Amino acid sequence: MRARYLFSAGEDVIKHGLPPRAEGWHGFRFGSESCPHLLPPVRELGRLRMSCGSFPCSLVTPVAAPSDLERVLQTARDALNAGWDEVVVNDWGVLSELSPGNRGTITAGRLLLRLRRGPGIFDPWPDLDEDSRRYFAWGPLYDGPFLSFLGDMDVSRLEIDAPRHWMPVPDVKGFSLSFHGNLRLISIASGCPWLYCRTKDRWEQPALCDRGCMGSGPVLLYAEALEKPLIQWGREILEDASEDWREEDLPGEIDRLIFSKVSILVGS
Repeated sequence: MRARYLFSAGEDVIKHGLPPRAEGWHGFRFGSESCPHLLPPVRELGRLRMSCGSFPCSLVTPVAAPSDLERVLQTARDALNAGWDEVVVNDWGVLSELSPGNRGTITAGRLLLRLRRGPGIFDPWPDLDEDSRRYFAWGPLYDGPFLSFLGDMDVSRLEIDAPRHWMPVPDVKGFSLSFHGNLRLISIASGCPWLYCRTKDRWEQPALCDRGCMGSGPVLLYAEALEKPLIQWGREILEDASEDWREEDLPGEIDRLIFSKVSILVGS
């Protein structure tokens, strides 16, 4: 029986150092890749940082609609002022506003790497030359021009998914890599299941969310095409990736493994 891990809501666990250190798991992540309502309250940032002790503490920020942008930015800035070690960015507007002067603390999240043109206020398209546009629009996002663009934005770390078994792990030079070990991001859903209004048969976005997903946990879906279950956490659709990689095969640039809070306990 191989057990996987189930962590408390609000935390991801980071494993630093490859090969593994004797002390094992340490480091914590708070926030969300796609939902501003899952950001920790600003008033809690200092307490959360202190609760992590000497362990690394990361804030994951989501894709930001214009109405959410200032809130996301303020939370990120306050986290850095409170001594948080890293802000993971998944929105071009947030990256544009946050990156100047914060080198070494800004990480390009896996959602940012998947989106060619994000919904934030900052659109990198006008600043790219024709060759960069070709890669940015159509080519692999790990190609040179795109990585140069991120480097110019003071990004020094990227988050990547575990690839499916027929794809290699990207060989990225010049960046440190954080590797999502248990859940691979498949897509962002059109609506959050916890914001569905049954009486009106539509999704509604309230001014404040009661964070129903935090209490109810993930929704399990079954993908017939994949013949396997998927996990919906808020607007994120994820799949189990734990069997698709081996630690000894990971590139040397990967020095962090991330195991997400929405894991389900399974055995094989």
